[in-house]
Amino acid sequence: MEPHQSASATGSVDLYCESIWPVRAEITAAHSAWLRHVATPGTWWTGEQRVAFVTALWAALDDPAPLPPWESPAPPAASPLPAVAHEMAYRLARHAATTTQGWYQRTCDALSDGAAAFVELAALAATGCAVGTFGPALGVERPALLNARPGDPSRERPPTTDATTNWVPVTPPADERAAVVQAFSAVPAEYDMLWQLASAQYMSIEDMAHLDWRRPGSPLHRRQLELVAARLSIVRECFY
Repeated sequence: MEPHQSASATGSVDLYCESIWPVRAEITAAHSAWLRHVATPGTWWTGEQRVAFVTALWAALDDPAPLPPWESPAPPAASPLPAVAHEMAYRLARHAATTTQGWYQRTCDALSDGAAAFVELAALAATGCAVGTFGPALGVERPALLNARPGDPSRERPPTTDATTNWVPVTPPADERAAVVQAFSAVPAEYDMLWQLASAQYMSIEDMAHLDWRRPGSPLHRRQLELVAARLSIVRECFY
């Protein structure tokens, strides 16, 4: 598929048909939903800006000679994104372990809509890295981004509060959920999309309450999934 190819009316695409490994239908459905989600105007960013951000994120993932963390990438000409958003895409794709609270605050200060706009981009980075690396891990091309849909961001701002376990604001009650669970709650559309992907690729938020959980038909017990997740987190320097 060519970049920014339009989807069908239903958005149903067999994304990983060339993979020699079977891919569960719920993963394909979740990734198709994510592609439509990215191209749709968000809460603080337009569809064009969201597609541009994920494009920058994937370009950073593919960079054969990545910049060191103290250098910022030059944004492409006529980009719909501010330079700070390009820097954020690159850092989260290649140097996420170098993020600090000071960097977070400076980034928010440079964004016209502050922390809420930051949360939306951070969520796109998290989900974009998951979808963007899935196909290549199977030995097939990643799915193409869709054409951006016109329209303005909703700018819906739910009540938020500060948390001691997160830098970003979260919806109340703060700190009664795991930090990784409440992290994107200030932008509900991104929070919901994250859990749609997590439910397909990992487990649902409801299943997390069951330590003896196993996906129907899967040979892996939850303890084995958590061992893989913990090991991958160490290798990827994800210190949540």
